[in-house]
Amino acid sequence: MRSRSTSVTVLYNINSKKDRKGVSLDRNNNFTTSREVEKQPRMVHTSSRHVNEGFFGVSKWIQHVSTRLDVEKHYEIGAVIGKGNFSSVHFTRRKVDGTKCALKQVEKRAMRGKCFFVDNEVEMLSLIHHDHIISIMDAYSTQTEYFIVFEHAQYGDLYETIRKNGRIDEPDAAIITLQITSALGYLHDRNVVHRDVKPENLLLVDKFNVKLCDFGLACHVLGPLYRVCGTPTYCAPEVLTEKGYSTKCDIWSLGVVLYVMLAGYAPFRAPDQNRLFKLIIAANIAFDMPEWKNISLKARDLITRLMNKSEDRRPLASQIASHPWILPYTIDSIDDE
Repeated sequence: MRSRSTSVTVLYNINSKKDRKGVSLDRNNNFTTSREVEKQPRMVHTSSRHVNEGFFGVSKWIQHVSTRLDVEKHYEIGAVIGKGNFSSVHFTRRKVDGTKCALKQVEKRAMRGKCFFVDNEVEMLSLIHHDHIISIMDAYSTQTEYFIVFEHAQYGDLYETIRKNGRIDEPDAAIITLQITSALGYLHDRNVVHRDVKPENLLLVDKFNVKLCDFGLACHVLGPLYRVCGTPTYCAPEVLTEKGYSTKCDIWSLGVVLYVMLAGYAPFRAPDQNRLFKLIIAANIAFDMPEWKNISLKARDLITRLMNKSEDRRPLASQIASHPWILPYTIDSIDDE
């Protein structure tokens, strides 16, 4: 695990009340009767490549075949276990050894000119090797569809866990946060941004062993990014204002994920997207709802830092492990359990 920098000690002074101002979440979000977190479709503005987005070209890792039957020679494709904007995910078994897998089937026509996102995801994941990032096993392409095979996550995704349990206890939330931080640190050190960090994209291969998935919006950062994309609830303010953003947008999204884990609902909610975006851009976070009564000040402090309106004032992914709330845990001790 990365050694901790002594400079982080100054960064994390949890006794400071600076940046903790906010208004009641009920007053900000009094249009909704339920605070339960809901799934939302991902948004991708424009299909063309944007300035400073580094994408791979056509992936050499994708095998071109005639029909789905060619894929079924190697994999037994089962029931649908998930759906995305342009895809469905099936429980699958590899025929040669019975290994459980997840197969994502993507309709090219539905992508509407965005097929380069799929090639980029496959090529990127073929080069990524990290304990907390999902592994790709195979990829196929027919004239009309992609079939991408990933390792199987037997416990589903973090969204379903939160929905089922309501909230996640602080120690477990801290462990999950550390794992996501490790994955983001790996990506950001390589100038890769994910741009869609959310509970649905955090798969549980064990009860509390998460792996980041869905690299459909990921790219190499060649300079300030301007594409408005991601899932609305988890988008950083700078993504929405279109003034240029960096890998730090993932740090904001991590803060929203942590908030959702501890509270069971999102920090900003509204009946329409325009209102939601205004709340996100204002970035007024408060912890005055009953759910926060027994949540530690250290946890709240980390959320406040991750969701700082100014991306320059958010910690790097590599610094988060040194926060007092995370400090009792290490990746090595978690992975050894």
